Amino acid sequence: MPDRDSILKTINAALKSRKLYPPGHPAIITPAKKTVELLLDAFKEKPTLTFGIVNEALIFESNPVSDADKLYPELLGYMSVKGVDTVIFERGMGDKEFTGLIDVLTSNVTLKASDLQKDMHQRGITHITLKSIPMGKKSILEVYNGAVDTVKNVMNDVRLGKIPASEPVNHVIDELSESVLTDQNAIIGLTMIKNYDNYLFNHSVNVSIIAISLAKAMNLESDELHAVGIGALLHDIGKTGVAENIIRKPGGLSSEEWEKIKEHPLLGSNIIKRMEGLHEIVGKLIYEHHIRYDHSGYPQSTIKLHPLTQIITISDAYDALTTLRVYQQPHTPVEAVKVMQNFSGRHFNPDILNVFVSMIGAFPVGTLVRLSTNEVGVVTAVNKDAQDRPTLKAVYGPDGTALPDPVEVDLVKTTGKSIISTVNPATLDFDIAAFFEHEAALQAEL
Repeated sequence: MPDRDSILKTINAALKSRKLYPPGHPAIITPAKKTVELLLDAFKEKPTLTFGIVNEALIFESNPVSDADKLYPELLGYMSVKGVDTVIFERGMGDKEFTGLIDVLTSNVTLKASDLQKDMHQRGITHITLKSIPMGKKSILEVYNGAVDTVKNVMNDVRLGKIPASEPVNHVIDELSESVLTDQNAIIGLTMIKNYDNYLFNHSVNVSIIAISLAKAMNLESDELHAVGIGALLHDIGKTGVAENIIRKPGGLSSEEWEKIKEHPLLGSNIIKRMEGLHEIVGKLIYEHHIRYDHSGYPQSTIKLHPLTQIITISDAYDALTTLRVYQQPHTPVEAVKVMQNFSGRHFNPDILNVFVSMIGAFPVGTLVRLSTNEVGVVTAVNKDAQDRPTLKAVYGPDGTALPDPVEVDLVKTTGKSIISTVNPATLDFDIAAFFEHEAALQAEL
């Protein structure tokens, strides 16, 4: 567990000293070095550490800090002046980056968090992120629905011949990344939403959430994670250049129609080139997302794939496999993972797929399972240390009747219960998507 009070105390001391002394003074360097030592120790347990301000209260790793205004006045004061609601430290951070953060926060330049982040990147600070999105301001369901609306707006702009603005897209990825950092299980649960009327939009958001989660599990730096998130969110933007009657065709495609579909990665990368303010690799990720690890797929290419492309390819495949399509019944999450493992080394990079399988778990969030007590439940959280014993919400009792209210069961803390099989939701007429939407709505009310 991170030494919360010591970390906050040394950060506050460094900020206080910076008001009084010039850069490089021992009064600044000493608490700064101590802070970095404490953070490096914390990074042994987890890749990131987050604190922020929610309703004027300081929250450290989701836990409120008592008397923060009295104990850490400089920290709260500078965050308030700069409009910083959230600070995220990432594994890989060093002394120079931290002292650079102190200089940024105490500078007289009147920049807010979004512009401060650009300033920090120019200073070489890539393992510390400042956000102006208040933690808790939006529920996870609001973030998800907002992302769907953004994709819809971007694609509508393209269809109208407009060049989409990048700011809303960047903002959405910031929000989705924050949701992954604060409650990855809950936001992955929402990827079970498969709105068939808005399939293209929901699918785009689902792939982005999964890709961001995978990028986080791979410990990518924040700028690469951001680029992957955008590439995943807009990976199908080229389908705006394909006739809608082909995209929405209820039956199988003719060979000519299939050739039109195969144009969408190139069309998408060309659209990205016209959008300003996006990472330079986004267009390449979109162009390559249907080129498999063994270079089968499309467009045909023998050029070495970008090392991050497979993150999107794997995320896209997982969401597609767990979705009802004209040509396939949806696979359960467990089945989808097994299908993907069968193509390891051919369609998928084995190393990245292994990280994905470890991240998604033996029983991924959204899996319907039967327990040894005959109860049936929905997996809501993966236990990294005991993947066969996740946390779930029981929705059917031992006698097979639906429970009026789901009951949480943490199999790590529960004896006498274990998973004996997965259950196909269709056999019980159980709506997984509606379950997670309801859970997210309840959480938003708390």
